[in-house]
Amino acid sequence: MTERLHCRANRVASRRAGFLAAAFAAGLMYCPVGYAQTAPSAEDVPAPAETANIPDDGPAPSGEAATEEPESIDESLSPSIHVTGSVWRSKPGIVFLQTPIGLLSLSSKTALRDVKSSYKITLSVNGSSTAVDIRDRGTGSLVHRYLSGAPRFGSEEKKNLLLWTPEGDQFFAVGAHGPKIPRDSDKPITVEVNEAGAIKGVHDLQFDVQVSQAPKTDSQTRVRLHGTVSKLKSAFVFLKTPLGVVTVSAKTGVRNAKIGQDMTVWIHGDHVAIDLYQENSTAPLRRFLSGRLVYATPDKSSVLLWTPEGDKAFRADHRGKSSLASVKEGAPITVELDQQGEVVEIRRLN
Repeated sequence: MTERLHCRANRVASRRAGFLAAAFAAGLMYCPVGYAQTAPSAEDVPAPAETANIPDDGPAPSGEAATEEPESIDESLSPSIHVTGSVWRSKPGIVFLQTPIGLLSLSSKTALRDVKSSYKITLSVNGSSTAVDIRDRGTGSLVHRYLSGAPRFGSEEKKNLLLWTPEGDQFFAVGAHGPKIPRDSDKPITVEVNEAGAIKGVHDLQFDVQVSQAPKTDSQTRVRLHGTVSKLKSAFVFLKTPLGVVTVSAKTGVRNAKIGQDMTVWIHGDHVAIDLYQENSTAPLRRFLSGRLVYATPDKSSVLLWTPEGDKAFRADHRGKSSLASVKEGAPITVELDQQGEVVEIRRLN
């Protein structure tokens, strides 16, 4: 009897594990490279905590900090993203990455067939253009590069396609792939290119980015996302953006967001800034600045943090000093500001 119960329990556990794996795979299909598909509503997107047990507070994967920041990403654009991750899990057509800000997943029906655990992958988004670089972590050599954007041709013959890359706009020879590329269309396409300046193939490619935490170490991570809060669940804000719905965790420092509010997220190295707006207002109703505790003055009366306008010092009143009394320098903190830019609270970022 006991053996039969054990067998039944094992079968139930196996079915549950299969269901979770399928749900996890489905969750990464909603955010397309180059906006090639329509993003579903927040109701269709599962919260990260419900899909897989991803460690949010482990160290950032090795190799991210060494990644160079691309020269041609315009950080004033939204969306703009530059983040590198290490391969956590993969199977043909699906790759899960650990990045300094959380889980990043890529999927394709025609690409991502040979991704190895020794690779690192960088996602760069510049407005409506996207680049995915897959490199060997040891040598730094390029294995695959996928570019997405609206097709722009260099001449009436349409033999060369102009696409954005992290190094700037470049022409790529169309070659035999011309029939697969729309000639007169604003619809984005995704192509694989080589370092010789030629198109190797036309593909589909989707990605799902989650902002699950503030980076724990300085890196070349850069993010700017603006959108509208579409859903709140547990410790996550669901932000509707041009990329689709992006989940933003309370571990970034944000609090008290409301459905319908506009929200902007910046990430710069190991710093995070989040603005919450009220309707018809250009100034944020609340600003949350998170980063490492660095005092701006010897008497420890103010702290220094990165903001989208540059580094700024914020004076800590008696409440701020009290909350920082037990916090070591270098520990993560959040400074909350009101609409006038005055300090509301200084607290440790958990």
